[in-house]
Amino acid sequence: MENGVAEFTFETFLYYVGMSNEKLASDFINSDGIEKSVSELVRDKQVMYMEFIPNIQLCEGVHQVLQRYHKTMELAVASSSHQLEIKAILEAKELTGYFSRVVGGDMVDKKKPDPEIYLKVQSLFNVTAEECIAFEDSASGLNAAKNAGMYGVAIPNEFTRNHDFTRADRILSTLAEVDDELIRQLLHS
Repeated sequence: MENGVAEFTFETFLYYVGMSNEKLASDFINSDGIEKSVSELVRDKQVMYMEFIPNIQLCEGVHQVLQRYHKTMELAVASSSHQLEIKAILEAKELTGYFSRVVGGDMVDKKKPDPEIYLKVQSLFNVTAEECIAFEDSASGLNAAKNAGMYGVAIPNEFTRNHDFTRADRILSTLAEVDDELIRQLLHS
């Protein structure tokens, strides 16, 4: 495999879902003796990833929820992915106008499950944690939101359905299940 990685199994892929690019690169540098820096490997990954962006399929309910709430609520993206990748996805899928803020993993020192990325979003909006709901598809992301004191809604996907979501305030099958009643229940519980 490229860069001397012995193997990258589907199980390995599943393990790293929701983790930062830097964590993945660091682990493989250490385990496979790769002679590149973390930043070089992350850059290599980004070049390949950017080519796949047009093929990314949005989760069920994304457009529905964004159209319903973007005019009445401040919406942000808080992702472990780098801001460059997030913005490219938002542009490719014509979603940029829905979000007031985009915070990528490259904009914080500590990665999910550390709460830093959610605390940064909270600070940018100048709101309390109790006024925030995070929608997450990985245990790492959910734990970051809960560690920040926010409400956390888990929406597992095919790759994360076996993650531990016991800390979630709610678990949904799809984003399409988000409605006014759910928002009201969470923010007034």
